[in-house]
Amino acid sequence: MVEDYKSLKRVENTQDATLSNLLLENFIMFFDWGFTDLGGFYSVEIPEVGLYGGNKHELRPVQDPNYNDGQVWEGFRSNWVWETGVQNAEQPIQISGVFIGDTFYETGVANTSKPYHVNFPDGRIIFDSAISTSSTVKLEYSHKWINVIPAEGVPWFREIQQGSMRLDNPTFGQFGSGDWAQLGQTRVQLPTVAVETIPNKSFYGYQLGGGQFVNSDMLFYVVAETHWECNNIIDQIAFQNDRAIWMFDTNKIAISGVYPLNYRGELNPNALPSGLYPQLVDESPNPDDDSYNFRYRRCYIGNASANPVTEIAPNLYIGTVRFSTEVKAI
Repeated sequence: MVEDYKSLKRVENTQDATLSNLLLENFIMFFDWGFTDLGGFYSVEIPEVGLYGGNKHELRPVQDPNYNDGQVWEGFRSNWVWETGVQNAEQPIQISGVFIGDTFYETGVANTSKPYHVNFPDGRIIFDSAISTSSTVKLEYSHKWINVIPAEGVPWFREIQQGSMRLDNPTFGQFGSGDWAQLGQTRVQLPTVAVETIPNKSFYGYQLGGGQFVNSDMLFYVVAETHWECNNIIDQIAFQNDRAIWMFDTNKIAISGVYPLNYRGELNPNALPSGLYPQLVDESPNPDDDSYNFRYRRCYIGNASANPVTEIAPNLYIGTVRFSTEVKAI
């Protein structure tokens, strides 16, 4: 047995996510699921014309240096819905296949003539082999209204895209140029909530026998194209004050391989049924196997405050929400 004065205290593995990263991942997924669960998505059927013109159901070819031209096709909005069983009366569309011209190709291994996979976060269909960039590719899907992302890298690496709902913009159909030329993974569509864990922490004792509570602050940057949207989302975040949520253990999920999406952004066949956020925080999704119990600890939310909305450019508004968290992590 190693004497405790010779090793790091309260650290099991230097590669494991610590509390700051656990908080970040949990609150991103908590709000992403929460908005979607209450109807924060739009469904696109075939045919569907945009409010200002353009065909919402048609995908555009993407010039991506990682693929051949004609392999990658994306919708006008990214962040497609993969979740099922939401509280909202209208359920999101579950992608069952894609049309190339008038020919339908279903998803999954049964499709051998034109195999492809769906990248849900980037809102893309990626074919195993390129098709003509002049093809008409059509899809029925649902996309999320609010993008919930980590704040790290947003101002410097990603480019904010305004007017992503304006399909009448002639550059949408242009290959390799226009407002949609920026790669989807480096483009932020609005409205967006960017989440940050503040590094400052405070500690206080849990009981005489040991243990500590850890206090950390979370900061939410809300960016939208209208003052109304920005204000509305700020309220919905701030209203989570004075409550508690259960966290899930990201380390245990990573080891188990049941995270809902894989490295290609497609549904993971090994995930828990539908991979929903509620199942990740349930006490025992699989009562016969404790290895599928990913609940971590309870997180208390308090001291929420919001700053006034500021217009930083025409049709670009930003506001912030900050609240404190308390977790018995030690």
